Amino acid sequence: MLTLRTGDIEAVILPDKGADIYSLTDRRTGVDVLFKSPWGRRSAGPWPRAASSIQRWVEAYPGGWQVLLPNGGDECVEQNVTWGYHGEAALVPWQVLHAGETAATLETRLFTVPLHVRREFTLSGTVLRLTETVTNDSPQELEVMWIHHPAFGAPFLEHGCLLSAGCATVLADHEAPGTLLAPASEHRWPHARDIGGGPLDLRAVPGPDEPRSVLAYLGDFTSGYFAITNPRLRLGAGLRWPLEVFPRAWLWQEVHAGEGWPWYQRAYAVAVEPASTIPGHGMSTARAQGYPGVRFAAGQARQVVLEAVVFEADGPVADIAEGGRVQLA
Repeated sequence: MLTLRTGDIEAVILPDKGADIYSLTDRRTGVDVLFKSPWGRRSAGPWPRAASSIQRWVEAYPGGWQVLLPNGGDECVEQNVTWGYHGEAALVPWQVLHAGETAATLETRLFTVPLHVRREFTLSGTVLRLTETVTNDSPQELEVMWIHHPAFGAPFLEHGCLLSAGCATVLADHEAPGTLLAPASEHRWPHARDIGGGPLDLRAVPGPDEPRSVLAYLGDFTSGYFAITNPRLRLGAGLRWPLEVFPRAWLWQEVHAGEGWPWYQRAYAVAVEPASTIPGHGMSTARAQGYPGVRFAAGQARQVVLEAVVFEADGPVADIAEGGRVQLA
């Protein structure tokens, strides 16, 4: 593990597993805001051992924050190779090029697509800045899904937390929308209608004793940000991202609702995931439904900057500006 810290925050990075951000801790309160899976971080050994790509990805999933490349959701066949569930980038080991007290740089090359990926982490005050560069190493054009997968959980997450986002619309997943929303239903953020037609305020984060599940897609962003605030702890966590590459965000909630594998009603997580592409059922399905991925010309590099910030607040957020500057509502 790599541990980066300032006087305000601490981040733990996993070089051997996807260069994941495993934890992001507010040092004022000692609270790690990120979700942890029930089985936790797996020890070193001959894993993932599971037979299917979804089982392999979930087995290796410790919680935290991943990058999904070249695929998001169900496995599919592209360019005569299987792109596994949630892609390859979050499973493979990454080489550490530099590691210091407040900064680290890691890189990897993928096998299923000719992509070189470089992640530069820099902490400053309460802000974690991630500069991510993806390069097509081949002379052929590529089309991929590119998604960030940060999930938040207890003890940060609890009843009374507030979710803010810079979007205007919500589209429920057509296949697996969860327990609250009708399949493929469309809503104006944040006032949705539940599956029975009743009013539903998506800003209100459910407590652990309010079972529900949601898979939906936030769209029509005027500002690429989201934030969760915990009024009781006076603690907030948010993320800012570029809409040019990530014009949408997946909304995932799993609140002790999923029966059977993998959750067995043990997960309490809320995630807003900046995404190039919807829905969450693989590149082939997305393309077939009219949602293209990110295109890379031969040799092309694309760079994005995402900024995560931990802050003190007891109310909703109106925006997160460049540099992690939080504007309260």
